[in-house]
Amino acid sequence: MNARRRRLLWAACAASLAGCGPGLTLTTAPTAAQSVCMDVDDCSQGGDFDWLQSCEAQAQSLGQQATASGCGSLYDSYYACADSHYSCQGATALFPGCDAQRAALEACLNAASAQSACAEYDARLASCPPPTGTSPPGNPIPTPCSLNLQCQAHCYLSNVGNVCAPGLTELGAFSACAGSCPP
Repeated sequence: MNARRRRLLWAACAASLAGCGPGLTLTTAPTAAQSVCMDVDDCSQGGDFDWLQSCEAQAQSLGQQATASGCGSLYDSYYACADSHYSCQGATALFPGCDAQRAALEACLNAASAQSACAEYDARLASCPPPTGTSPPGNPIPTPCSLNLQCQAHCYLSNVGNVCAPGLTELGAFSACAGSCPP
């Protein structure tokens, strides 16, 4: 079921106040971030429920980080814009007209970067000794740290025990998590 249909179903259920069939309980309408995840899921993930849940969890985590960094209103503004300006071209979700809101949020998060997942990732990676006979390891998460890269850094730090020598299973978990990062 696509995101637009889910929203219409939620609206119909809310309007009727009668519930939506056995086992389905309406609690609240989706947040803007959840709607964006639904849109991206429908457009590029084929309605993958696991991806949707992961995206929503990452968006919630980013929202908490934005709030803790004093960027909560910019987070809300970006996701409100993305929710209302969504378009799907092929298998690519686009959010035209939201570049200024995204840049403002990224700038705010970058200003608070000393506390960010990107800064922690950079610090941990910098402590890795270079392999014998090679130059220091490159940073696979480039700076400045965008919303998407902030999420990827969080995924990496959450799934890899030793950033200097990640295991294959850890890299698989990182990849699965990073694949659900918000756009």
